[in-house]
Amino acid sequence: MTFFASTSTNRVTARRSASRGGFSAIELLIVCAIVGIFATLAYPRVNFTQFQVDSGARTVRVALQNAERLAVTRKHDVIVSFDVANRRMRVLEDVNDNGAADAGERVTYLPLEHGVHFKQPPAGLSGPVSGAVVGSNLKIIDGTPSVIFRRDGAASSDLEVYLASSKELASDWRAIQVVQSTGRTDWFRYVGGLWKAGSI
Repeated sequence: MTFFASTSTNRVTARRSASRGGFSAIELLIVCAIVGIFATLAYPRVNFTQFQVDSGARTVRVALQNAERLAVTRKHDVIVSFDVANRRMRVLEDVNDNGAADAGERVTYLPLEHGVHFKQPPAGLSGPVSGAVVGSNLKIIDGTPSVIFRRDGAASSDLEVYLASSKELASDWRAIQVVQSTGRTDWFRYVGGLWKAGSI
């Protein structure tokens, strides 16, 4: 008798646990609909252009850092030129240090991210600026403002490069700065009317 009672109890327990497992298709559809509504409400509040200009600032900063390293390791000038109109940079390994692209010298073009432009900002890092690429001793090489990194790591000029998205929202401005004596680069965000150091 005891054997049959325990068997029937096990069957009832098995049926109950089987009926409780999983979700019905209707429950899953309701959850998906709720998630979709929240996503639709949140999507317009996300400013994707900030991610684009951050990526653009990273591209410019890395290009400048690599140019400085290359000049030190290869023991010749490396010229970084800013083609503002076409939204790209040109890196020239100037092997004979003559300030021009000659046959056999390596030239690399680095475009900015989609939707990111070189732009004159509402205010510069240390006051008003006259363009998107400024410096006290910039060279004009092949019609573009350029900075030259020397074999000791120093730059030919101090440099400030300004970027923004196509929308030019107040939170979308970025700046990259090069210190002439050391070639060091830093980047900044424009927040609440002030430039604040970034952390890429």
